[in-house]
Amino acid sequence: MPLYELFSALTSAFIVTPIMTIIDTSVIYSQIYKLNFKNSMIKTFNYYSKNKINFKKPFNIMFLVYSSTYSTANLTELYCKKNNIDYNIPTLFLTSIINILTIGYKDKEYSKIFNNNFNQFPKSSYGLFAIRDIITIYSCFIFKNDCINYLSNYTQKNTANFISSILIPISAQTISCPLHILAIDLYKNPNSTFTQRYNIIKSMYKQVCLGRIIRVIPAFCFGGFINDMIKNKQ
Repeated sequence: MPLYELFSALTSAFIVTPIMTIIDTSVIYSQIYKLNFKNSMIKTFNYYSKNKINFKKPFNIMFLVYSSTYSTANLTELYCKKNNIDYNIPTLFLTSIINILTIGYKDKEYSKIFNNNFNQFPKSSYGLFAIRDIITIYSCFIFKNDCINYLSNYTQKNTANFISSILIPISAQTISCPLHILAIDLYKNPNSTFTQRYNIIKSMYKQVCLGRIIRVIPAFCFGGFINDMIKNKQ
């Protein structure tokens, strides 16, 4: 029943949203002000704990992102399986659309938190965000399932699910991280040269990638595993 799919999606989203709110604002803060992720995380946590930033709005935006993403993936997969349709392309297409729209909105609103002179993101940044998010969605909802099926030949399915849920989303971040850095640099420094952008990616890659890996662990590693465990209990 769709109830299980929705319940698992909302439960997973509610569990991961608090930590994701802090992590994502830290990632944005670190790139805008060129701080290492550790210092950015400390500053962001202090802002929230001292009520310099209202936690409610960022929390609600983040919950929207993950509840809609998990719900779309779960319901699309359920529909396809009931109608004997291969779920890979519909899941990738529909979930990516929802995720791209909500993540784009989230990134814009989170950037406003630390930048009072906010300007609209250029279309090229949105395009890079879209590619970044398609890579993440593919890894978390399609390629992960292929890995689970493969590893299930050698270990218990729950173990295969846990291993795949951890390793696959993390690996995807190493690929998509340069796109994320470039997208925000296009917004932050619209007149930079190719060489300057390359140097920014090179200098920021390690700390931003670390931030995105830390981000994806609760968001899609543990969140994805919890989502699978709940919806598969029906």
